[in-house]
Amino acid sequence: MLLATLLVDYPILRDTLSQAPDIELTWEQSDLTGDGGHQMLVWIDGEGFEAFDAGLEADPTVTAAPPVVEFDGRRLYQLSLTSDGQRMSVYPTVIEEGGVLHEVTATHEGWYFRVAFPSDEALERFHAFFVEHGLAVEIRELYDKSESSEPAGSRSQYGITDRQREALVAAVDTGYLDIPRSCSLAELGERLDISPNATSERFRRGVKRLVENTVYPSDRSP
Repeated sequence: MLLATLLVDYPILRDTLSQAPDIELTWEQSDLTGDGGHQMLVWIDGEGFEAFDAGLEADPTVTAAPPVVEFDGRRLYQLSLTSDGQRMSVYPTVIEEGGVLHEVTATHEGWYFRVAFPSDEALERFHAFFVEHGLAVEIRELYDKSESSEPAGSRSQYGITDRQREALVAAVDTGYLDIPRSCSLAELGERLDISPNATSERFRRGVKRLVENTVYPSDRSP
């Protein structure tokens, strides 16, 4: 299971949020309706509710709606995506790939997605959705939960997991560590049958653990 955090220049509510720079949006849930519609529940926090409401009126991705409830300085909105909004929504891709949205927030700077996927390929297709739509996307964090859950017996004498050891050995065998480098990160990933992002994450975690358990000074905490 891969847990990724991404920053995306996502078009949903982009115009509205640009007019309300002091507002933070927190996604609550989405529903795909039987008639082909897409509704979204979002919490709104911060200063500038009036600016947010004014932005909704002209936003091409949603149908404007009054808040469902206001509680403790927050407002809950139920918004329906327009046809333009539905075309640019990544939510159906999340469902198709078996992903789980752990946290989704947005400001005028963009959308942050913290999402878990069952495989590298599922994450790659999620990432490809943004690329294919010409949207700027940046992976901020990538965590392989399967590695952290490996049993203690699967760790070597240096404290690295079997998967990390495989990545480090493959890096030597393929020439990834040669000077000049004779193997790219993508080629190393092909050798391991995982994505370049997952390869980089696994390699760096293996190197860090190897250093900590071999040459790192014992009187210092890493």
